[in-house]
Amino acid sequence: MRSFTLRTDLERHRIGRFQLPLGLEPVDLPAPSEGYTVEFVEGDDNAPDTYRFYAVTSFEKVSLLLEDLFEALPDEVFPLVEVGSKDAFRTMDVFSAREPVPFDDFMEDWRHYRQVLLEDGSIGAGAQADEPYMEVFVDSWKGIEVQVPPDMREDIERILGRHGLEEVAHTWPPEVDERAEPPLNVREILVLEDEECPDIDEILFQLREAWGMELDADPEDNLDEAGRRLGRTLWHVVAVVESADEDHPRAGYVLAWLTAAGIGEMQRMIESRVELQDEWHFQGQWYSMDRVAYDERPDSLASLAPRRAQSEIHEFRIEPA
Repeated sequence: MRSFTLRTDLERHRIGRFQLPLGLEPVDLPAPSEGYTVEFVEGDDNAPDTYRFYAVTSFEKVSLLLEDLFEALPDEVFPLVEVGSKDAFRTMDVFSAREPVPFDDFMEDWRHYRQVLLEDGSIGAGAQADEPYMEVFVDSWKGIEVQVPPDMREDIERILGRHGLEEVAHTWPPEVDERAEPPLNVREILVLEDEECPDIDEILFQLREAWGMELDADPEDNLDEAGRRLGRTLWHVVAVVESADEDHPRAGYVLAWLTAAGIGEMQRMIESRVELQDEWHFQGQWYSMDRVAYDERPDSLASLAPRRAQSEIHEFRIEPA
C-alpha cells in the first residue's frame, strides 16, 4: 500500500475567520453561520423516526468534533464514502459496506486517511449503524450530518455544545443553493510527482478494500442519475489481478473497454475473459468501472456503432503493475 502526501504549496482559504479545507476555493462565497440545524425526520418502512443534525464549523475544529460524534456510534458500523464520479451518467459515486466493521477498526482506518478525507474537496465519508439506527457523515464541504433516534437528541446537542456550537436558523446562507454556478472550486491536494504517488482513485480503492465497500447501485439495471433506463452503454474498466506463479508473486491490471447492460453483466464478462488465460488470477478487486459517453470513446474505438445490439468486449489486456 503506497502512502499519500499532501501538497505543501497550497494556501488555505478563509472567508473572514472561517477556514476551508485545502481542497476548496471559494467563489464569492459568503461566510456561514457556525452552529447546527436540527429537524425531525418521520420514519418509514426502511428507517425509524430520527432527528437530523447538520453542523458547520471552521475547518480547524472539524476533526475533534467528528471524533466526539463518532464515539456515539455503537460497536459495529457500516462505513460509507461519497465522491465525485467519473461516470458519464452520474455525478456522485456512493460506496457502502455490505457487512459491519468493528468500530475500533473503522476508527483506525479513519485516522490513517483522515488528512485526505478532511482536506479533499471532492469526498465525504462516515459511518452508519443499525442498532441503534444512526449515522455520522462529513460531506465534501466538511459539514457534518448526524442522524440519531429521538432519545439521543440531547446527547448530540451536548456534544455540539461542548464544541461551542448552538442551534441556528441556517448554516450556509440559503441563496448559496440557488446559484447557477458552484460557489466552491475543487483543487488537487495530493502530491502527484510520479507513478509512486497515489491519487484519490487509489486512496478510494484502499478504503473500499479496508472497509468492504461496494458501489451503491443495482448490479442488474443500468440507470442514469434520474432513474432512467439506459440499456447497453460503453464501459471502461480497471481491475486488479495477481500472478498465478506463487513463487514470484506480482500484481497486474486488467484494462478493458466493453459494452454491457449493467454492472453485473460487465463484471461477469470481465471475469470470464480473465479465466481464459492462466498467467493471472482475479480476486474480485475492481479498481474503477465507469460508463463512458459515446462521444468520449477512445480513438481506437472510432468505428464503434452508436447503438450496439449485443454486449461484447471491445478491448482487453493485462499489464503488470
